[in-house]
Amino acid sequence: MHGKIADSTLGQRAGPSLWARLTAHRPAVIDLVAVAALWQLSTYYFSPAIVPPIQDIGDAIWKIFSQWDNLVSLLATSLRVVAGLSISFVLGAALGVVMGLFGGVRTYARPLLHMIQGVPALSWVVFAVIWFAQVEIRIAFILIIGTLPAFALYIDSAVKSVNLDLIHLGQALRANRLQILTKVIVPAIVPEIMSAWTVNLGNAVRVAVIAELIGSTTGVGFQLLQAQAVFDMAGAVAWTLSLVAVLFVYQGIISLVESRLLAWRPRSEVV
Repeated sequence: MHGKIADSTLGQRAGPSLWARLTAHRPAVIDLVAVAALWQLSTYYFSPAIVPPIQDIGDAIWKIFSQWDNLVSLLATSLRVVAGLSISFVLGAALGVVMGLFGGVRTYARPLLHMIQGVPALSWVVFAVIWFAQVEIRIAFILIIGTLPAFALYIDSAVKSVNLDLIHLGQALRANRLQILTKVIVPAIVPEIMSAWTVNLGNAVRVAVIAELIGSTTGVGFQLLQAQAVFDMAGAVAWTLSLVAVLFVYQGIISLVESRLLAWRPRSEVV
């Protein structure tokens, strides 16, 4: 009897089975299969130069992951996204916390951040080409300027919405300002921080590809430009799908970190 109870407890701790995880993602799998089927069907009505067969796209994807020169381009874009987002997060988080704590800073900073958000990414590319000679500095600048406002605005709103009862409790326990910031405010805004990372990750990938179109000799953006030059539609789709796969990996990492940091929260009863 005790053995069965122990096995049951162990099974609960082990988490859902592989089949349960696949079932949870069944809508995404069905959507993927439907899109692939429609794509393959359209190959019978359009030229391969416009809609290449799935087999050609698969061969192009295999070349990306099997040939080192191609893999370097995929890794280059991935690392640029991580580095740019990390710098942007540090700067944006600092600005967001200051905005949330000091109303005067918030009054003048928010309109400026909204204005920066309204500038198209292509405009920042043009500015970066004029301002900076080094390609990597250009790409880093475009990534940071394109993602920093969202980090700052998300965290500013999160700090402003922290329950005042928690802050008053910390003050009643004679916590200083630094302790209130690190022990009360920061843990309370973790969900908004993770949401900001999720939103900015997709933005960073798109901005990075645009930035790599100008002057870069590595990266997915450069490879897409090469595919366009020779009308290689299969290669263009393959590079796009490969980058989407990297994006899914990063999103999975963010979800894992979020589940670890927010493990204390009760599970929602809403299905």
